[in-house]
Amino acid sequence: MKRYLFALLCAFILPHEGVMAQPTGNFPHVAIPSYIAVESAAAEWLALHWWDAYDFSQTQKRYAPEANKMGFIGFIHQLYATSPECAEKSIEEMMRRASSDVEGYWYFLEMAEVVLYDASSPMRNDLLWEMFLNHATSSRSPLDEDSKVRYQSLLQLVSRNQEGSLATDFTYTLPNGKQGRLYDIRAPFTLLWFYNPGCSECARAKAQIEATGYLEILHERGIIEVLALYPDGDVAEWRKWLHENPKWWISAYDKGKTIDRNGLYDLKAIPTFYLLNGEKRVMMKDPVIDDLIGVLRNIIEN
Repeated sequence: MKRYLFALLCAFILPHEGVMAQPTGNFPHVAIPSYIAVESAAAEWLALHWWDAYDFSQTQKRYAPEANKMGFIGFIHQLYATSPECAEKSIEEMMRRASSDVEGYWYFLEMAEVVLYDASSPMRNDLLWEMFLNHATSSRSPLDEDSKVRYQSLLQLVSRNQEGSLATDFTYTLPNGKQGRLYDIRAPFTLLWFYNPGCSECARAKAQIEATGYLEILHERGIIEVLALYPDGDVAEWRKWLHENPKWWISAYDKGKTIDRNGLYDLKAIPTFYLLNGEKRVMMKDPVIDDLIGVLRNIIEN
């Protein structure tokens, strides 16, 4: 799966240009020392030393755009093989080195946003993106205070409802006008599903998940509830599409658009999923559909 995502991301981020851009330097990879024999130790060493041979003062002068992008994608791919603590140290070290040249720093910060935060990126990851944001907004960053403002706002939004944290509670409104709260839903798992009526991507994701039958099986066993929430304001349009939702779903809308207005959840794209456990702790934040289906399958099998 990781190799597939790596290849998919390369296709996603690399531009399709007829002529190779100049300069043409290749990304300078490093070799893992022969004395490191344990696979996990080798993975962490490589993440921490990924940029050792890279000259950040020559980011766009010495290396071709394709080399920079392939190197960065490889770095992110490598972080997935390490612990969160190692990933944080690796990103900190990379950005420390990148700080030597503000243009190069901007270059990689913007690339990190595309790879880790763009809704269509197959390797989006808010935890890793938050680590980049932490550096960009810190005193260690070469950015001026005005440039940091946007990243400070993004950090505030991204840091909410991270995996492992308790989900933010909110009030939702049912079709009959009655209201409920997220934390009043009693089930070992809750799938919080932000969607829009008539949204083609929402319909595609819904069809893909429903085709497995996993949600219905888990619900029949009393294991999961689905809260399908419409976060926007056209309630009349939302009602027109309600018949498409299974009757056992909790179909609701956000009266007054409180979630969007107060930035309670990061809804950079629709649909967005959050899988919560019985304590309403976030197990998955905005996962790709295949990963969500894999976790639902594991819940059934275990």
